[in-house]
Amino acid sequence: MYLSRLTLSDFRNYKQLELPLGPGVFLFHGDNAQGKTNLLEAVSMLATATSFHASSDREVVNWSAPDHVARLDGVVRRREDSIELEILILDPTPPTFAPSSGVTVSPRSIELPAHAPRKRYKVNGAPKRTIDLIGQMKVVMFAPSDLHLVDGGPEERRRFLDRALCQVQPRYSMALVKYRKVVAQRSALLKRIRENQEDPKMLNYLDEQQIQLANQIIYERRRMVDALNEQANHFQQTISGGREQLQIVYRPSFKVESSWSLSEASQQYQEQLREIRKKEIMQGVCLRGPHRDDLEFLVNGVNMLSYGSRGQQRTAALAAKLAELSFMHTSTGDQPILLLDDVFSELDASRREYLLGQVARYEQVMLTSTDLESFPADMLQRSHRYQVVGGELRGED
Repeated sequence: MYLSRLTLSDFRNYKQLELPLGPGVFLFHGDNAQGKTNLLEAVSMLATATSFHASSDREVVNWSAPDHVARLDGVVRRREDSIELEILILDPTPPTFAPSSGVTVSPRSIELPAHAPRKRYKVNGAPKRTIDLIGQMKVVMFAPSDLHLVDGGPEERRRFLDRALCQVQPRYSMALVKYRKVVAQRSALLKRIRENQEDPKMLNYLDEQQIQLANQIIYERRRMVDALNEQANHFQQTISGGREQLQIVYRPSFKVESSWSLSEASQQYQEQLREIRKKEIMQGVCLRGPHRDDLEFLVNGVNMLSYGSRGQQRTAALAAKLAELSFMHTSTGDQPILLLDDVFSELDASRREYLLGQVARYEQVMLTSTDLESFPADMLQRSHRYQVVGGELRGED
């Protein structure tokens, strides 16, 4: 699988970009704040429908875009076919700047209906839902934040699982979206019950919804972690010179037994929710469920979050990401597109060399860097190089 063409209009600092691509290594280099990460962000959005970099979709729309609309378009070559993916992103409330700033924001020339969707998708020219776009193209992202997978917060580790599973299994993505809505509704209801504004029996229906969706999510996360463990330890051993053994442990907030069937798990989760209902009402939050799950990384039996050295934590994070690559390839039969956003400057020479050796074997790799000196001469020679300057690309082939 590879992206054969990327077209951007008013996306971040790219007013207009038409970039032909193909198999191989594509290296985008330049100073900071020139648009290198924006390129990878666009490719990732075509695969996942969300940005790994923005807190809000409106951030990706260029300030001076006519009608404040950004467009992303990509043609993907897959084993069995070719497919075109398109995303339109509308900024409903363009920013305003003081006259002294010198920034001019053009007024919108079209009126948007009050409830118009802010993001629209097309697959092969036909309007589609979000769920129809996600996973049509598979990507795995290596960013500096991924090196903090082990020592960062639980939300980072949950996102690591969800980002891969949503691309591999559309039904997982649907379950996750529904689950988040149920948790939000249930939390609001718990607060109203605490204030004596609702009957606690009102929780029964939402409990059933949460349990059903949580069961699906937990089941798939456990399967993914099992698959990761089939590969991650090999990577950890190789990077560490055989000194370290890695185990990734899934820590759900529900008590889970591997012997439970799906129906047995549902019954057990329901009982666990009953046991903590009073506590949830008192605190006004959902205390059990996939939104509170975590991963634990054990090296030679030691928890890396609490006791790992910086080098061990980074090695474990790299091993997990490389195992994610293998998981996605095995699950779909397609090699995912690799996106590496300036991660080599964060690694020492041995880890950098190992990562380069692993990723170079994949069909399409996109790298960004501020410095080319850290790359081997043979990789520079066979890569397609572009200098990125102010949202424009200068080919160096």
